Amino acid sequence: MSLCVGVLINPRSRHLRHHPRAVERMRRILGDRGLLVVTHDIEHVEEIAVRFRDAGVGVVGVVGGDGTAGVAVQAFSDVYGAEALPPFALLRGGTMNTVANGLGLARHKPERNLRRLLARTAGGVVPPSVERRTIVAGGRCGFLFGTGVFRSFLDAYYAAGHDDPSAVTAVRTIARLAASAFVQGPLIKRLGQPLRAVVEVDGERWPERDYLTHAIGTVPQVGLGFTPFYMADDHPDAFHFLAVHGRTFDVAADLWRVWLGRPLRPANATGVVAREVAIHAHEDRVAYMVDGDLYTCDGPLRVTTGPAARIVT
Repeated sequence: MSLCVGVLINPRSRHLRHHPRAVERMRRILGDRGLLVVTHDIEHVEEIAVRFRDAGVGVVGVVGGDGTAGVAVQAFSDVYGAEALPPFALLRGGTMNTVANGLGLARHKPERNLRRLLARTAGGVVPPSVERRTIVAGGRCGFLFGTGVFRSFLDAYYAAGHDDPSAVTAVRTIARLAASAFVQGPLIKRLGQPLRAVVEVDGERWPERDYLTHAIGTVPQVGLGFTPFYMADDHPDAFHFLAVHGRTFDVAADLWRVWLGRPLRPANATGVVAREVAIHAHEDRVAYMVDGDLYTCDGPLRVTTGPAARIVT
């Protein structure tokens, strides 16, 4: 007997915006092998999780990017319970597919990835998977988190891409930021404003200082081959926390290390494995991102490990 497959589709994903008939193509591909539901909003995902649970879905295919994956894990955890989550197949299709890339998943369009998933589950067996902890920040579940220049980069990236950015947009944005950092131009001065904060890591209080970014990941990469969270693979029950405190010029000169999966020099950053981080900003307000989605909060921002997700490889 084949495994029942549930497909959750984010209609605002990049693939669906460019290929509106993709939903019907995937519906035909799925046939009678399971359920396919297009989400209306975040609240609707929990209703979908209930339908999938009641239908006996054995694996959940997610069509969308990083943000969709985090929302799905959070909603399904609320319905199934953290210990009974079904495995998730990241079928791609989003503006950012960093989590799928970081785990080395097949780089195909969602339709082809769905066909592959159906073939692999035809015998009723769940395909191999890798377990990854999520992170929770401000009530939002995901796999990647960042403040400061990490968040500011995304502001520039989305603006440059006119809300439909691509990998080419990312390369150009990084090049502009790096060039500005080397000459201390207006762009890096605007986007690289330091965040003065006290940080607590697993209960240990670090001294107040200026930070370019606080970045957290449970997958190694953040895109384009950059691998700041090189400790994530070896610690699947925690996250890699990177506190960058060097000058923009010095950090830009260290980016080759990040691309090779090496640590930044101690003068520029501190990296540790942790399960809980609290950021007490001097000005109280913290702008941050989770899986490419942008947020702002007042007061201390706490980031903890979230439910563990099994990702089909």
